[in-house]
Formats: sequence, C-alpha cells, structure tokens
Amino acid sequence: MSDPTVTLERLADYLDSGRVPYDPTIEDDPENASQLASLQRLRSLSSRIVAEDAAEAPEPDPGWIGSVMERVRQEARSGRDIPLESVGTVTLHMTEGAVRGLIREAGDSVPGAVVISCSLDGDVQAVGTPVRVEVTISALRGEYVPVMADEVREAVSLALLRQTELEVEAVDIVVGDVHLLEAGAES
Repeated sequence: MSDPTVTLERLADYLDSGRVPYDPTIEDDPENASQLASLQRLRSLSSRIVAEDAAEAPEPDPGWIGSVMERVRQEARSGRDIPLESVGTVTLHMTEGAVRGLIREAGDSVPGAVVISCSLDGDVQAVGTPVRVEVTISALRGEYVPVMADEVREAVSLALLRQTELEVEAVDIVVGDVHLLEAGAES
C-alpha cells in the first residue's frame, strides 16, 4: 500500500527539484512512481501545448508595450497641482497623483472590483471648474457588474467629496476586464 503522506504537492515538489535528493518513498513505491510519471507526462504535454499556442499567436503590436508603459508613467507621476482652500498667505494643494491614489483605494475597497486605471478630465487647477472622473475596473467573474459599477462610483464619489475640494461633475465607470478569484483567496 502507498504511503499516505505522498501528496500531489509532494510529488510536484519532488519533480521540481529534479528528483534530487532521491526519495525512496516515491521512487520505490509502484503507485507513487506511476503518479510521478503521470505528472511528468502532464507537465510535458502542457509545456508543448503552451509552446505551440505561443508559436501560433501573432506577434504583439510593437506599440503595445509603449502604450502600457506610457499609462504606467501617467499613473505614477504626481501630475498637476490641485488647489485647496488657502489659509492666509499659505497656498495648499494636492497632487493629481494623490487624488488618483485616493480613487484607486476607494474603488479597490468594493468587493470584487480592482481599479485598473483612472483619470481626471477637466481643468483641475481652476477652483470650482467641473471635473469628470473616469475609473476603469476589472470585475470579479460571476458578480453582477451593474451593481458593482454603482458601488465603485459611490465609493469614489464619497472619497472625493470627503477628501478633496474638486467639483466632480460625474464619475464614469468602465469595465475593462473580468478576473477570476485566485485560488485560496477569500472574498
């Protein structure tokens, strides 16, 4: 009878190590050795399928990586200064990057939503000028997207109202992706 402590995870770890050091509990037991051989064949087939799929896939547009990096640069930079109500001779402001961080935090707080990007459209440097906010999210597969989008809109609107002096005209939500919950993650 096979050793019950030899789990699939243990077999996978042993295979990952290149079968070194030699494990007689696995190698000398016919059932465990058979499972190890099956796992090795499965990995070989999987690798071949992935390689074939990659070979058949069209070459990515060379501008694609540039557009991704441009979006990262835009999100990472501090951006424009957004004035706050001044006290006496002191001029206060928030950076656009700080506001985007606030939007991201508010959107990510909605269960099942992940903020991909956000932008502020309008003259944020002119006090009282209406600004539109666009938030692109990834929604958890299986969730009812219209309700999630409304919850993200509400969370972002409330955060901006509480923590900025922006005159928010609208918060537009774009669902740009759908994602799966990672194995072992909790909602």
